[in-house]
Amino acid sequence: MNKQMRELLAKLREAEERVRAAIAEENDDLATKAMEDVRRIRARIEALKELESSEPEGGVRLGDDGDEPPSKDEQKLAQEYKRVFLKAIRRQRISPAEASIIREFRNVMHEGGVSTDPDGDSSLIVPPDIQTNINAIMRELNDLTQYVRQERTRTLSGRRVLEADEDMVPMAPVDEYGEIQAMDNPKFVPVEYTLRKRAGFLPLTSELLQDTDQNILAYVQDWIARKVVVTRNVLIRNVLATLDKVPVSGINDLKRILNVDLDPAISTSAIILTNQDGFHFLDTQEDNDGRPLLQPDPTNATQRLFKGRPIVVLSNRHFPTVDNKAPMVVGNLRQLVVHFWRGMFELASTREGGEAWRRDSTELRVITRDDVVLWDEGAAVYGEITLSP
Repeated sequence: MNKQMRELLAKLREAEERVRAAIAEENDDLATKAMEDVRRIRARIEALKELESSEPEGGVRLGDDGDEPPSKDEQKLAQEYKRVFLKAIRRQRISPAEASIIREFRNVMHEGGVSTDPDGDSSLIVPPDIQTNINAIMRELNDLTQYVRQERTRTLSGRRVLEADEDMVPMAPVDEYGEIQAMDNPKFVPVEYTLRKRAGFLPLTSELLQDTDQNILAYVQDWIARKVVVTRNVLIRNVLATLDKVPVSGINDLKRILNVDLDPAISTSAIILTNQDGFHFLDTQEDNDGRPLLQPDPTNATQRLFKGRPIVVLSNRHFPTVDNKAPMVVGNLRQLVVHFWRGMFELASTREGGEAWRRDSTELRVITRDDVVLWDEGAAVYGEITLSP
């Protein structure tokens, strides 16, 4: 993603937030005007996407998102690496020249060296364009990392500091030519992370490996995306579960969380994360005139809002109702949770290990490294809705 696209997406998010805030304030004129900005920015994004899609294949940006376009040498390297990548998945012999392509690609990606064997490569990183497709599939599968803060790190462990949420003491008045007194200093809280290696393996039949490159990649991308989404969502839900539970018996309790329990700056940017039971409860609530309390999001026809806040729905299977109480996390998850990760997927394949030899297949191992930590505990409230029997 180039700099121009990132700037447009940032402007789009800001414009959509203005629409939601105007709806929450019941300011129809402001909402209409802000919606015009949303449509205008979306048109620019679509035009830029169409322009980029018409560029020659192979224009893959290597390494971190930078502002400079990839050189012709980098484009050629990306194409060559993708060819070797597919060859390695098929467990075909990799020549010394092809092994040098792998090493060069990893050096460009700043991910260190790679070990090889006579019959394919033992450790390959996923090409950027394939990883982009994986991330797109993950978003469609409701990957919770899109709602929390993500930080890519190259170290396996580290520390970040967060300013403590404490009341500030007002500055003292000073007479003319008077002596200025020392003021209280901000206090910081350390937040530590340790990346854990998480892995799984995918059996690939010999018949599939004889198929086209596109079908192989589509199968691998879909499997990695589903596996990673399930893993990350569980990690994030485990962190959310550490919050104190607050009973929510009705709409007024939910309003109290938004109006009183959360800081106003957090409340305006909050989302409501719940499961199917929780969404059904909200979707059946009506005002005194019989009108539904949930509002359609003018920026997304399938999205629903409550007082201008988006509602994110997970399946009951993955975010279960316990003891007739449906979970409902209300707040700014980007301020609440941080997902640290290495920024890449790593693959290895074998025809001899596991059950691959007996089943005439190839086993593909996927490795990722990440950690999920609590950042600002005051950024959200974990509510539990008591459902009717």
